[in-house]
Amino acid sequence: MTPRGRARDEDGFALLAVILVLSLLAVVVTEFAFSMRLEASMVRAYRDGVLARHLAEAGIQQAIREILSDSNVQGLDETGQVAFFTVPAGSTALTRIPSLGRTEVPLGAGAFSYRISDEEGRLNLNAGGADRMQRLLTAIGVEKIQRDEIVDAIEDWRDPNDVTRVNGAESEDYLKLPVPYRARNGNVQDTDELLQVKGITPEMYYGHEDKPGLVELLSARSRGTVNVNTAPAPVLAALGLADAQISDILQARTKDPFARIQSLSRFNVSGGGSRMTVASNTFRIDAEGIVGGEPKARIVAIVQKVAASPGTTPTVSVLSWRPMPLRSPVKEDAEKS
Repeated sequence: MTPRGRARDEDGFALLAVILVLSLLAVVVTEFAFSMRLEASMVRAYRDGVLARHLAEAGIQQAIREILSDSNVQGLDETGQVAFFTVPAGSTALTRIPSLGRTEVPLGAGAFSYRISDEEGRLNLNAGGADRMQRLLTAIGVEKIQRDEIVDAIEDWRDPNDVTRVNGAESEDYLKLPVPYRARNGNVQDTDELLQVKGITPEMYYGHEDKPGLVELLSARSRGTVNVNTAPAPVLAALGLADAQISDILQARTKDPFARIQSLSRFNVSGGGSRMTVASNTFRIDAEGIVGGEPKARIVAIVQKVAASPGTTPTVSVLSWRPMPLRSPVKEDAEKS
C-alpha cells in the first residue's frame, strides 16, 4: 500500500472513531438530561404533595372554625352540605350563620376546598337494634334473604363471642377466605369494616346507579342520635317513619330546618323514642389541597364538638383523621348528574 493510501485509511479510521465517540457522548448526554428531568419531576411532585397536604389541613382547620360557631341547629344548604343556624332560647326564629368559603379558597401558592357533612345524619352502627338495620336495607332495595344475611353477619362481627347466628358469619368463616382475617368481635371502628362483612358488596357499600351507598348512611362515630334536618330518607325509614311522614319532613325542611324536635308533632312523629334531634355535634370534613389548579392531596376527618363549660369556649375532638385517595373524576361527574 502506498503512503498516500495508508494515510487515507488512517484518516477514515480516525473519522469513524470520532463519530463513535460523538454518538456515545450524545447517548450519555441524552440519558443524563432524561434523568435530570425525571429527578426534577419527582422533586416537584414531592413538593406539590407536601404543599397540598398542608393546604388540605388548612381546609380542615377552617371547617372546624365553622363547627365551633355559636350554632344550636344544623340543617342542609342547597349543595347538601351542613349549614349552621342559631335559635335563641325559648324561640323558634332561625338565624343562619354565614358559611366561610369552602371552594378553592386561595392560600399561599395553592388553594383548598372542603365539604362538611353531618355524621349524626347517619345511622350509628354500634347503637340501636337489628330492626333498624333491617329497615335501612329495605329502604335501599336489598332483598329479604340478603338482608337477613347482612344483619346477622353485622351482629356476629360486633358481638364478643364466636357463636354464629343462623345467617351470620364468625371468624371461622372469614379464615377460610383466600385472604383470611378474623371478625372484630367488638364495636365497629370505621364503616370501611363493612366491606369485610359477609353479604356486603362494594356496590352496596359505595352505592350505584340511583341508590345511595351504606357509606353515606351509616356511621361508627356519631353519638347515636339522628338529626332529622340532615338525615336522608333511608335513615329516616330506619327510624320507623312511614313514607308519608318522610316525604312531609323532607319537604318541610327544604325551606328551613326544624328549630325544635317538638315541631315534628304535626307529622305525628315523636322524637323521644327514636332518639331524633335537630342538632349535631359530630361532623365529617372532606378537604382537598389544590396546587396548580388540580387537587393533589385529600384528608377526611371526623370531629366532634365538645360543649363548653361555663366561662370557657367549646372545643373540638378529632375522632378520625385519614389521608384518602383523590376522588375519581368519573365518580364526581356521576354524583353531579
